[in-house]
Amino acid sequence: MAETHVISALISKRAEVSGEINHYEKLLKQSKDNLQSIDHTIHIFDESYDLRTIRAKRVSSERYFKNGEAKTMILDVLRTATKPMNTTSISKNIASEKDIGTDEGFDMERFCKVVLASLSRCESSGLIERVGKDGLSILWQIKP
Repeated sequence: MAETHVISALISKRAEVSGEINHYEKLLKQSKDNLQSIDHTIHIFDESYDLRTIRAKRVSSERYFKNGEAKTMILDVLRTATKPMNTTSISKNIASEKDIGTDEGFDMERFCKVVLASLSRCESSGLIERVGKDGLSILWQIKP
């Protein structure tokens, strides 16, 4: 017999994903309508313009940090730590300090990857070091 709490959680998750799909379908339709309007406007000014020659621009994702900000925040977190910290703890500390961890649509997994990349750059610069593992997560500390 199926567990009711499992079914309930799956129904809730399905409703959430279905809502996301509806949201992005509406956004996609609006973007297509905007593109079509722009295409028509281009043809008003030049009927012979070949729209296929216009390459799509790559969409860049939101940046979490300004230049050098991640490094500074990582070093601040590790300086105040009483013991080595894992990547996830460092990421959560920084997200909390930047007041972004509770935003809707915030992708903590992606944020952790960005912080991990900054941690690796700090390690390459000789500022911090890996001192072990906590399960699958790396433990970090300021290099003595």
